Amino acid sequence: MDFEKAYGSINVLEVEIRTFANEGYAVKYDFDRKVISWRDNYMWNNNFTRSISTDNMKKIREMLPESGMLEWMNGYNMGLTDKYGDKTVIPGEWMIKVEFKDKTTLKSGAEQHFPKKWNNLQSMIEQTTGCSFTLR
Repeated sequence: MDFEKAYGSINVLEVEIRTFANEGYAVKYDFDRKVISWRDNYMWNNNFTRSISTDNMKKIREMLPESGMLEWMNGYNMGLTDKYGDKTVIPGEWMIKVEFKDKTTLKSGAEQHFPKKWNNLQSMIEQTTGCSFTLR
């Protein structure tokens, strides 16, 4: 996979983190429709859907490749969690689903084994949604 080209062809990005009690957050970026959807499983009244501003779209396009997300998703799917991940004491799990413009998908996730560059993706999500993306 040519990761440089792949970042430019992402159509939909879904990222979810949750505790074992199924509390947490989910965010969906629909780049084709230019919409962000947010789901807060701690407080249902914090859910929203809104358009992606031009500034946020630019920020996403810059920060997403820097996160290395597609590289470590691919690594996790190949079983290389020691190379790309760190075992943590965080009692939770993560899941990412990417849909490309050609309708192919890439999905990855793990329990208590967060990617080493997770903070880069988390920072992008927090900056573009204005919400905390950290498990309580």
